[in-house]
Amino acid sequence: MDPLARRAHIQEHSNTSYFVSHWGYVDRTLPCTNDGGSCEYLDAVYWMHDISMLYTFILWAVIGGVLLLIITLRFSKPAPKSSVGQKGSEAQVGDVRGSAYSRAWMGVQSWLRKWLLPEGFVSFFGNVTRLQILVFTILLGYLLIFSLVGIVYKTWITPVKNTALHNTRTGLGGFSDRVGAMAYALTPLTIALSTRESILTLITGIPYQSLNFLHRWTGRVIFIQSFLHTLGWTLIEGKFYQPQPSIYTGFIKETYIVWGIIAMALLTFLYVFSLQRVIRWTGHEFSRKAHYIVAGIYLGACWAHWSHLACWMIASLGLFGLDRGIRLLRTGLIHVGYLNGSKNFGFHSAQSTVEYFDDEDGGVVRMEFKHNMDPWAVGQHYFLCFPALTIWQSHPMTVASVPASHPTLPHHTYIIRCRKGETFRLKALALSQASATPVKETESCSSTTTPVILSGPYGTPLIPSLPNTGPEVTNILAIAGGTGISITLPVVLAATSNELFANAAIDFIWVIRRATNVQWIAQELEELKARAELSGRNLRMHIYVTQEQETSALETNSLRTSEKGDPEIKVTPVPAGCCSPQVVPVEEEKTVTACCASETGQFKCKEFCTTCLNSCHPSLEGIVAGFVESRASSSYRTWVIASGPAGMGSDLRAAVAKVNDGGRVWKGDMRWNVDLHWDDRMG
Repeated sequence: MDPLARRAHIQEHSNTSYFVSHWGYVDRTLPCTNDGGSCEYLDAVYWMHDISMLYTFILWAVIGGVLLLIITLRFSKPAPKSSVGQKGSEAQVGDVRGSAYSRAWMGVQSWLRKWLLPEGFVSFFGNVTRLQILVFTILLGYLLIFSLVGIVYKTWITPVKNTALHNTRTGLGGFSDRVGAMAYALTPLTIALSTRESILTLITGIPYQSLNFLHRWTGRVIFIQSFLHTLGWTLIEGKFYQPQPSIYTGFIKETYIVWGIIAMALLTFLYVFSLQRVIRWTGHEFSRKAHYIVAGIYLGACWAHWSHLACWMIASLGLFGLDRGIRLLRTGLIHVGYLNGSKNFGFHSAQSTVEYFDDEDGGVVRMEFKHNMDPWAVGQHYFLCFPALTIWQSHPMTVASVPASHPTLPHHTYIIRCRKGETFRLKALALSQASATPVKETESCSSTTTPVILSGPYGTPLIPSLPNTGPEVTNILAIAGGTGISITLPVVLAATSNELFANAAIDFIWVIRRATNVQWIAQELEELKARAELSGRNLRMHIYVTQEQETSALETNSLRTSEKGDPEIKVTPVPAGCCSPQVVPVEEEKTVTACCASETGQFKCKEFCTTCLNSCHPSLEGIVAGFVESRASSSYRTWVIASGPAGMGSDLRAAVAKVNDGGRVWKGDMRWNVDLHWDDRMG
């Protein structure tokens, strides 16, 4: 007997019977020869199922319509004029400022950002924007409405043949099938939201990391739907149908029910092991690998449970396999080739040098290498695998250097904070091969080498290029906390090396715990200082030291120039409690002096300065507002690029939302159109 035929067990066949196909369900037997109540119930069941299928198709039609709308908006977006060959003269952008269409577009963007960029319900959803919550709420509203609409809310009491018992038949079966079908239809969307090689990123331009919120919560919705589906049919087969327990015993032994139980158990595992607390207990790498394996088995179990809707599982498995196939292809394109001219064809890993910087927070590794490969865009990242440690792990790392143009070999630089797991083993590798000479906190270990395997690049360019005109010119406020410097440093380096940004304001803010942390990027800081002083770039750099003790800062108030030419930076602590971002001008060329807030509240800093704060953090709201008000050019929109701890991201979302002013943008003052790119991967 077909294990799915049990769903049609109350249908009786006769010599005049014929079958009517219903997509996604068992065939209907007509004419109905059961009692009147059972026939009416069967009419309701098949009608509810057809409506359920219609709603799943409408769901994907809506998703497709939204994606089509996003594509249309992306192509209809007014492109700012780039002043190619004219050194970014503000006069060249007058067309954008004077275009009513452009001003209206950017004004609406600014107005929406003001209300949708801040975080909401942080204790429940975590650090996500109101826009992400709004999108999820709309999806949740659709699912809730169409899970309840089109259900026959009626009860039929039908006799059980040759007994005095009665079956209770209700719309619960139709509702249970509805939420189950919706769970199946949502599965490809959940897979698409989780993939690194995301087609949704290609369509929308949204980084795949930003889609992870919807992936997690649609997964939880599927878990709730599957639980309701399981509970509904357990009640129907275990209580409403008679006689018991024979009905339920026969039901639970059916093959498709066994697969359903397996699928529900696997889904429960996926849900539990996606909780942040459990991830911290088990380790991120175990959770990630287990998630991949169990998810693949879960898709197969769902297929075996209800093969009539296997189309959703086939699509999910296709996306799942395509993502991993493209990952392998990317890695092969980077590493497979000739090592020396036309010799030694094969797979060749990149050979990197690893330099370790010790500090009280676990230390930092600076990794550098050159490899024959296509360049990346500024702000993109690679997944790095260290074969000397393990081939089963790879971690996302932002490239902290600017890609060189062909034919120069691209130079990779990575700044990696050493924590637990793989980065701790990378630190041990660096120390095991380094000099046995004791390392002071103000010095770095001698470098060592290790092979690296890359996959990527991933992420959206942070200095986007316009068709036929080059990069879009914007005011840039780059803010980083700790190793978040990996994402802001290349942006500032790229912008300050481009003549188009000559009139745009560029501020480089770096919040670090200790003054010695500047050694991570000492060479790059010297290069930026030289550009600000010699090329006349409108560049300001400000470093905040948040956990330097006053006594230690006074005792060792300068970092001596090292053999590698590290900058001499003097740091003077401010009085306790002075946590304002504003500083007075720095007059000494070789000294960086920190001061309290100026009375005017203006951000005044000549080229390069450092403020030492005593166990507190700078006011990001003040930094953002000060930059927009007094530094940014009114001819360009403002682009805030930042990376650091989650708390910094929360403060910046609120600060950027606050300074957005659609009214001023409409009047032509473009600096009040302030956008934020936040990257919370801490390297």
